[in-house]
Amino acid sequence: MAEETGERPAGKRQCPGVVKYLLLIAGAFVAGVLIFDLVIMPAITGKRDVAVVPALEGMSLMHAEAVCRRQHLELVVAGRRNSDEVPLDYVISQTPRAGASLKQGRTVKVVASDGERMETVPELSGKSIREAELSLESAALARGRIVRVYAPGTGQPAVAASSPSAGTRVPRGCTVDLLVAMRGEPRSYLMPDLVGRDFPFAKVRLEGLGFSVAHRVTRSSGGAFPNAIVAQSPRAGTRIQEGETIELVVSASD
Repeated sequence: MAEETGERPAGKRQCPGVVKYLLLIAGAFVAGVLIFDLVIMPAITGKRDVAVVPALEGMSLMHAEAVCRRQHLELVVAGRRNSDEVPLDYVISQTPRAGASLKQGRTVKVVASDGERMETVPELSGKSIREAELSLESAALARGRIVRVYAPGTGQPAVAASSPSAGTRVPRGCTVDLLVAMRGEPRSYLMPDLVGRDFPFAKVRLEGLGFSVAHRVTRSSGGAFPNAIVAQSPRAGTRIQEGETIELVVSASD
C-alpha cells in the first residue's frame, strides 16, 4: 500500500488570495464607473435632471401640456389675451424660450389665446344711415351693404333692421348690413356704362344715388388698369330703380 504524504498534486494548486484580489479590483472598477457616470459627470457638466424646453408656440394647450410632461416639466398658463392670428386655447408665447435648459420639475409659463376679440352689434333700428355708421364705428364694426325698401308715406329714411341683428356677438371689424326703409316712390335711372371706370369712385357715386353695390375681383382683366370695372350687371341702358343692387366685376389692384 502506498504511503500518503498529505501533499496535493502540483497541477491542482489554488490561490484564494489572488482570486479575492481580482474580484475586489473588478468591483472597484464597476463602482468607479457608476460613480463617475451618476455623480461626477453630472456635477461637472451641470446637466443632471436637466430638460430642454420644447417649442410650444402655436400648439394647443392640450398638446403643449403633453409635450412638457414628456420632458418632466410642468405647463402653467400665466395669462390669456385676444389674438386675430392664434386660435382659441393655443399658445401665443412662452417663458423660458424654446431650446433653453431647465431643471426637471420646473414650470414653463405660456400665454394662451382667447381667440378673436368679439364685439356686440348695437341697436340701429330707427337711426339714419349716418347715425348707424357712427354707432358701428364706436363698436369697432363696419357698415356693410345697404338694402333699401320703399313704402308709401313721408319721412326720412331710417334703418329698419340689421344683419347680424342687434345684440349679436361678432369678431371686431365685422361688417353689418343695413335694411333701410324709404318713404315714397323710388326714383328710376338709366344704367350708365361703367366699364373702364374707376371702381372706388363709381361705388361712392352709385351708393350716393341709393343703389347697393356688390363686386368681385378678377385677375383675368385683359390688361385693364388696377381697380377698373371690366363688367357690370345690369348692362348699360337698362332702366333701374333706386335701391336695386348693381353687380360689378373689378380688375385686381396688384
